[in-house]
Amino acid sequence: MNRKKFIATLSILGIGSVAGYYGFQFAKTKGTPDLNFLDNNKDLLADLCETIIPKTNTPGAKEAMAHEFVIYSLKHSKEEALVNNFINGLKDVQSYSLSKYDKPFTQLTKNEQIQVVAHFQEIGKNFSGGLGKVRNKILGKSFFSILKEKTSVGYCTSMLGAKQGLAYEYVPTRFIGCTDLLPGQKSWATK
Repeated sequence: MNRKKFIATLSILGIGSVAGYYGFQFAKTKGTPDLNFLDNNKDLLADLCETIIPKTNTPGAKEAMAHEFVIYSLKHSKEEALVNNFINGLKDVQSYSLSKYDKPFTQLTKNEQIQVVAHFQEIGKNFSGGLGKVRNKILGKSFFSILKEKTSVGYCTSMLGAKQGLAYEYVPTRFIGCTDLLPGQKSWATK
């Protein structure tokens, strides 16, 4: 076989395998989501949310019930790909923690949970530029980006998160668009 033929064959095989991989990933995002899986794995989701926003001198995401918001928002989402990506990601977290630590995620230590979440953060990184936009459009957001976004929104809109995690002011007296925060000052939350 001459060199040109070999390079052409290798290129076709490479392009075909990449197309096959993304075709398989695209097929996983289609179909009716298994919403009962979310209800059956509330503890897993609560621990994942707590890993994103842990309890310190302010309440954590578990105490603020951010996982309930995540489940509610996914159940009422019109984007099948987003919900399927999230459910597939939860299943991947379960299988990854079982294969790496021989324990389910909920039974791992805090450091092990952080390592598992860091792993999914790393594999959920998006490509930069136009390629990343095309990937997001076709396959949807990654599991970790959905988890982080929904946890943050659920925490910041909860009563505990707004009042104790943020600088809450029920009725703001005036709007200051740009202001310097003092050292240690919390972000603002208004109703």
